[in-house]
Amino acid sequence: MKLKQIRDDTRGAALVEFTVTVSFFLLLTFGLVQAGLLLWTRAGLQHGVEYAARCASVNYSAKQIGLNTSCFGVDPTTVTNDIIKQYAINNSFGLVPSLSDFTVTPPPATTPGACPADYGYVVSASHLYNLINYIFSVTLTATSKFPINCS
Repeated sequence: MKLKQIRDDTRGAALVEFTVTVSFFLLLTFGLVQAGLLLWTRAGLQHGVEYAARCASVNYSAKQIGLNTSCFGVDPTTVTNDIIKQYAINNSFGLVPSLSDFTVTPPPATTPGACPADYGYVVSASHLYNLINYIFSVTLTATSKFPINCS
C-alpha cells in the first residue's frame, strides 16, 4: 500500500523536469553567445589585417611614384613593418592583439619592369583567444594579400 502511494506521487515532477531542461537551455544560450563573440573577434582580426595589407600596398605604390603622404600618416619612405603592424592593431576590433601577433611579408624584389601577378604585401595574424574564462583557448588566424599594380 505504501509503495503504491510513493510510486503514484507526482508532486515535484515539474521541478525535476525544470532543472533538467533549464541546464540544457542555459548551456545552449551561453554557448551561442561565446560562438558569436568568437566569430565577431575573428572578423575584427581579419578586418585589421586586410586594412593593413591594402595600406602597405598603396604606400609601396606611393613611394614608387614619389608621393610624400601615405595612408599611414607618415612619409612613404619611412614606413616600417612595425608601423604596418600597429596600423593592423588599430583597425582590429573585438580584441586587443599585440605587435608580436602580426607578421608582415614585403613583396620580393624584382627586376625593373617585371611585375608578377601576385605581387604585394602579405599581412598575417595569429592570436590566442581564451574562451569561457580561460577554460579552453582557440587560435584565431587571419591572412590578407593586397596586390600592387605595377603598371
